[in-house]
Amino acid sequence: MALSSSDSSKQGNMTWIPSIHWAQFQDSAYYQGNERRLYDFEVMYVISGEMIVHFIDEPESIRYFPGDLLFLSARERHRIEIPTAGGAQLLGVHFDFYDEFELTSEIHMVVDESRVQEALFCQQPLDPGGERLFTRKYSSLSVAIVKSMELICEEFTMARAGYELVCRGAMLQMLASILRLQSAPRRTASATYLTALRELVDELSGSLHLTWPNTVMAERLNVSEDHFIRLFKEQFGVTPNQYVQHLRHQEAKRCLRETDMKIEAIGMRIGYDSLHHFSHVFKRWQGVSPREYRKLCSIL
Repeated sequence: MALSSSDSSKQGNMTWIPSIHWAQFQDSAYYQGNERRLYDFEVMYVISGEMIVHFIDEPESIRYFPGDLLFLSARERHRIEIPTAGGAQLLGVHFDFYDEFELTSEIHMVVDESRVQEALFCQQPLDPGGERLFTRKYSSLSVAIVKSMELICEEFTMARAGYELVCRGAMLQMLASILRLQSAPRRTASATYLTALRELVDELSGSLHLTWPNTVMAERLNVSEDHFIRLFKEQFGVTPNQYVQHLRHQEAKRCLRETDMKIEAIGMRIGYDSLHHFSHVFKRWQGVSPREYRKLCSIL
């Protein structure tokens, strides 16, 4: 339904006060989803693997690779597919822009097409001309944007005092960063290098116990070390070493939250052969030791 200029102008003046309805890291196996619609919005970041989204109003499906973000709007029909047997690691957040949607035992984020409730569809933010502000795909997000998503997931999961405010602040920061990403000119690697970088990032995610010096990663692309670092930073906004550290931090937190692995084993899993070294680095990342982080998560 098209909005009149007055409706669009009125909506443009509305203050964003996003609320988070669901946030979670996901390990998804091969999957052929059904067509669905959402009452709210969802962003889905691909950590590793591949995801395909079929929109009924798109002539071709859209593929999402490691580092890409899916931005799903309320009401639009789509179907999600994880096409490979290896599956995919994903980070997803459901939210609205104007604090207008509340989950209950009877009201879910996914629309039940047998009893659609039109009044529940969340409002789409528009620019002054009445056009959508966000597109369906963002390629190779910066680590800063992903960190905002991770913070939302942690705070939502742990539900400590004031977590709603932290989630709202992180969501606003993330949305603002995406808008700036849209408006800023950006260099991207050639198609050949882009494919190789995606394959490399996928390999990194599954082999964090390896050391991954820049020379080894540069060899994967058959370029010099300096050229590789420049290509990587242009695509992901950080150096290769910073990106690897970020992946290790992600995996360490996931293992501490979701498994009963010994802390020393988690450190070895992500490339640290010393419990002391792992604990020191983790505390520098997170502000608390691995043991304290696990204890905080277990309180929930």
